[in-house]
Amino acid sequence: MRKKSILLLLVALMSAGSLFAQNIQVQGVIVDKKTGEALIGSTVVQKGAATNGTTTNSNGEFSITVPQNSVLVVSYVGYVSQEIKANSNSPLKIQLEEENQALDEVVVVGYGTSKVKDLTAPISVVKTEDLQRRTTGSAMGSLQGSVAGVQVVTNGSPGSSPTVHIRGVGSLNNENPLYVVDGMFFDNIDFLNTNDIAEMTILKDASAAAIYGVRAANGVVLITTKKGKLNSKTQITYDGYVGFQTPVNMLKMASGSEYAAMEIAKGTTSDLAHVTLSSQKFGGSGTNPTTNTNWYNELLNQSALTHSHSIGISGGSEKATYNVALSYLYQDGIMKAQNNYSRFNLLAQTDFQAYDWLKIGYKILVSNSTLFSPNKTAFANAYYASPLYPVFDATNTNATPTDYASSTSIGFSNGAFANPVAAAQYYYDKTNGVQISPTVFAEIKLWKDKLLFKTQYSQKYTVNQDLNYTPAYYVDAFQLSPNQLNSLTSYQEKYQNYIVDNTLTYKDGIGNHHWSAMIGQSTRNESWRQLKATATNLNFNGAGFQEEYLYVSNGHPVASQVLENGTDYHGLSFFGRATYDFASKYLLTATFRADGSSKYQQKWGYFPSVGAGWVLSEEGFMKDQHLFDYLKARLSWGMLGNDAVPANNGFSFIKTGDPASGIFGSTSSSAGAYVPGYTNVNLFSYLKWEVVNEWDGGFDFSLLKQRLNGSIDYYNRQTNNLVFMAPQPMGNPDMLGNYGKVTNQGLELTLNWSDKIGEIGYTIGGNISTLKNKVDNLGGLAYKMTGISEFPTIMQVGQPVNSFYGYQVAGVYQTQAEINADPIAVANGLVPGDFKYKDQNGDKVLDSKDRVILGNYLPTVTYGFNVGLNYKKLELNVMFQGQGGNKILNMNRARRLWYSDMNGDAQMITHLWTGAGSTNEYPSALGTTKGWNNMASSFFVEDGSYMRIQNIQLAYSFKLAKTANAPFMRIFVTADRPLIFTKYSGFTPEIGGATTDLSNTGYDNNVYPTSATYSIGCRISY
Repeated sequence: MRKKSILLLLVALMSAGSLFAQNIQVQGVIVDKKTGEALIGSTVVQKGAATNGTTTNSNGEFSITVPQNSVLVVSYVGYVSQEIKANSNSPLKIQLEEENQALDEVVVVGYGTSKVKDLTAPISVVKTEDLQRRTTGSAMGSLQGSVAGVQVVTNGSPGSSPTVHIRGVGSLNNENPLYVVDGMFFDNIDFLNTNDIAEMTILKDASAAAIYGVRAANGVVLITTKKGKLNSKTQITYDGYVGFQTPVNMLKMASGSEYAAMEIAKGTTSDLAHVTLSSQKFGGSGTNPTTNTNWYNELLNQSALTHSHSIGISGGSEKATYNVALSYLYQDGIMKAQNNYSRFNLLAQTDFQAYDWLKIGYKILVSNSTLFSPNKTAFANAYYASPLYPVFDATNTNATPTDYASSTSIGFSNGAFANPVAAAQYYYDKTNGVQISPTVFAEIKLWKDKLLFKTQYSQKYTVNQDLNYTPAYYVDAFQLSPNQLNSLTSYQEKYQNYIVDNTLTYKDGIGNHHWSAMIGQSTRNESWRQLKATATNLNFNGAGFQEEYLYVSNGHPVASQVLENGTDYHGLSFFGRATYDFASKYLLTATFRADGSSKYQQKWGYFPSVGAGWVLSEEGFMKDQHLFDYLKARLSWGMLGNDAVPANNGFSFIKTGDPASGIFGSTSSSAGAYVPGYTNVNLFSYLKWEVVNEWDGGFDFSLLKQRLNGSIDYYNRQTNNLVFMAPQPMGNPDMLGNYGKVTNQGLELTLNWSDKIGEIGYTIGGNISTLKNKVDNLGGLAYKMTGISEFPTIMQVGQPVNSFYGYQVAGVYQTQAEINADPIAVANGLVPGDFKYKDQNGDKVLDSKDRVILGNYLPTVTYGFNVGLNYKKLELNVMFQGQGGNKILNMNRARRLWYSDMNGDAQMITHLWTGAGSTNEYPSALGTTKGWNNMASSFFVEDGSYMRIQNIQLAYSFKLAKTANAPFMRIFVTADRPLIFTKYSGFTPEIGGATTDLSNTGYDNNVYPTSATYSIGCRISY
C-alpha cells in the first residue's frame, strides 16, 4: 500500500510538472506595418479563453502566459486582426495592417457583405473614427464634404435634419435617400448617436442600390451599429465633449441712422413720419432719431451650450459577443427663446453561436428625444422690422403680459414689421419623440461554410407628441393672440413599421473560379396615424404657465379643428444576387428585385442591375510597370424605383355652362328656350413609380507603393415617369401624372495621399464632384412654372429642374437723357434710379418674352479636402468643404415687393442710388418702393458658392499609467465650421429645401443661422 501511495504521488508530481512546463510566457511588440509605430492599447487574447488576455503598453509591448502551442488573437481598432501560434521564441514583432488599406477588407452591401477587391460598383465607406471628428448632433451632418457625389446641406436649428442629395435630384416629390440601419428602413437617421455607428456605406449608383428596388431611387445609406468582438476582453469606453456654438457670418443690418436716411430719401409724407415719430417718442430731434435697435443682436445669443456623452461596454467570448451603450446629447439654440434639443439613446446587442450550425442574435435601439422648436418667423421679422423702435416700451400700457414696443407707435399700419423679440417669446412648441427599433435574427449553416440561411425581423415603433401653445398676449392690434385667449394645438403621431427578411446564400469555388448566389424574400408593413386637436382658454388654476396643464380637455376644444388621419401600406419583395470572379481578376455581379406594393395601381416593379470589374494590375502586361500597385476598371448598369410620391390623384365635379347646355324649341320665327345642362366629370390618375435608369464607369487605383489611393467615376442617371401636376385638356383642373424625364450626370474623383517624413506622418486627401442636371421631357409641355408665383422657378426642357426665372438687370438708369432715349423706360414712366432690364429679343418692349433662366439651386461642383499631421502621440486634422455653380433667390430682399418700408441688409441700404454715377447695381431709395424694381430679376438671384473650414481638430493620445492594463485616453479640441468664404449677402449660402414639393428649394426665407462649434472632449477606453 505504501509503495502504491508513493507511486501515485510521483505520478501526480510528474503530471503537475508536465502541466507547469506546458505554460510559456510570450513577449513581444505590436506595430503598424506601414509606419513602424507602436500600437498602444492593442489586445492580445488566448483564443478560446477570453479571460486570459492583455493589452500593449505605451511602447506597444506586451507579455502574456499561455499554454504551449495555443493561439493568440491580436487585434487593434481599425486594423486587420491576426492569429499567431504561441511558442517560446520570444520576443515577437507583430505587424498589423490598417483595414482601410487592405483590399481584403469586408464592407457591408445590401443583404450581405463583400470584400473591397470584389466590388463592381462605386461604394463609399465611412468609418466611425471619421465621423467622430465632428461635433454635430446629426450623423449625416458629420458626413458633409467627405464623400464624392453626396451633397449635405445643414441647418443651424437644433434637432433639424440635413438635406441630402446623392448624385443630384431626379424627383420633384422626394429627395431623401433610403437609410437602412441594421436591416430596418428609415427616412432619416437623426435619432442615431454617431458613436454607435460602426460603419456607414453609401450605395451611390444603381447597380449597388438596385437590391433595394422601389425605395432606392435617391440612393441608399447603409448603417451598421457597433457590436462586440469574439475572444475579446470587456472594454469600457467613454466618449464625450462639451462646447459652445456661436453664430458665424452674422448679417449686418442697416442701422437706425442708415434706415432713417433711406426713409427720408423716399420723399413721402408717410416715410418721413416714421422718422419723426421715432424722434418724438423714443429720443432724437426732428429727422435725427437716436433709436438704433439691432434686432438680430436682440434675438440671437452669442454663445449656446452643447455637450455629448456616451459610455459603452463591449466584449466577447469564443461563442458570444455583447455591446451595451448609453448616450446623451444636448444642443441649445442660438435664439433667445426656448429652443433646444436633447436626446437619450440606449443600444444593446448580443450575438450567440448556439451551435456550430446556428447563430442567433438581437439588437435594440431606443431613442428618446425632446425638441423645443423656435418661431422661425421671428428671423424674418428681424430682417423686416424698423430699427427706429425699441424692444420694450413702458408707455405701451395696452401690451400684456410684457410691455413690448409696437411698430404702430412710429406709424406702421400692419403687422409686417412686428416686434421680433415678442414673436420669439410668445411661442412654445415642444415635441417629445420615442423610437424603439428592435432586430432579431437567426443564421443557420445548412452545408458547412457554403450554404447559409438567415431570417431577420426588424421593427420601428415611433410615437411623437407635439404641443404648440400660444399664451394670451397683446402687443398691438396686429400682433396679438387670437381673441386675446391662450390656445393649444396637440398633435399625436404613431408609426408602426416592420420588415421580415429571409435570405439563402451559397458560396463556393473551384480553383481560380469563385461564385456566390443569394436569393431573398422580404415582407414589410408601414402604418402611420395622426390625431390633432385644438383648444382655447386653457385654465392654469392661477398658477401661471405650467406644462402639466397642457391638455385639450383643460380648455375649450374647437370642434372644427379636430383631425384624424393615417395611412397603411403593405409590400412584398423577392430579390437575388449572383457574383463570379476568376482569380480575383475578372469580376461580375448581377442583382434583381421584384417589388409589390399596395400603394399603386401598378402593383409590381422590376429592378435589375449588372456590374463588371477587371483588375488590370493582375494582368501580365502590368507586371513590369512600377506606377500602379492596384488598378481596377468597373462598368455597371441598373434600375431603381421611387415610391415616395402621392399614391394617386383625381377629382370629380359637375360642369355647367354653354358647352353642357342647349337651346330647345327653336323655329324659324323663334329662338327657342335656353335649357342649362350639366356634365359629370370624373378623372383619375394611374400613377406609376418613378424609375431611375443609371450606368456608371470608373477606376479604383493605388500607386506609388500605396501612398496614393483613389477612384474616378462617370455616371449618367435618368429618371423616367417623373410625377408632377400638369394641366388637363378642356379646361379641367391640373392633375398628377407620370409626365416627365430628368437626367443627372457627372464626374466624381477621390484621392488620398499618405506618407511619412522622419517621425512626422501626414495625409492629404480630397474629393470633387460635378453635376449636370437637365429636364429631358415634360410630357409634351415646353415648360411648367413652379415655385413662388411672383418669383417663380421654371421647369423647361433642356434646363435644370426648378430654375429661377425672371428679367436680367442690365444696370440702373443714371440720367433723364438715358430715360428719354429708351422706349421701354418712357413707356413705363421710369426715372433715374430705376432698374434697366435687358431687352432679350430687341423689340423695344419689356414683356414676358424677355424673361430668362437666371440660375439653379443645384451646385455644379461640390468638394472637400483635408490635411492631417501626426507626430508621436499628437494629431492635427483640418478639413475644408464647399460648392460652386449654384444660385440662391434672396427672398429677404425680395419681400420689399410687398413691404416697401422694411429694413434691409446694410450692404444694400447704404449703397442705394443717389445720383448719376453713384451705383449701377442698386436702385434709388424711392425706387425700392416700386413694383418695377421688385419684379423677379437677376438682382435677387445671387451666387451661392462658398468654401468653408469645416473642421479643425487637435488631439493627443496617451495611457493614463505605465501598466499594461492602464486606460487609454485621447483628448481633443475641435472647431467645427469656424469660418466661411462666400459672396452671398445673407446669413448662410446653405439653403436646404422641403422633403416634398421641391419647387420651393433654393429660396432664402431667412433660414435659421448656422453656427460654429468650439469644443473640448476626450475618449477613455479600458
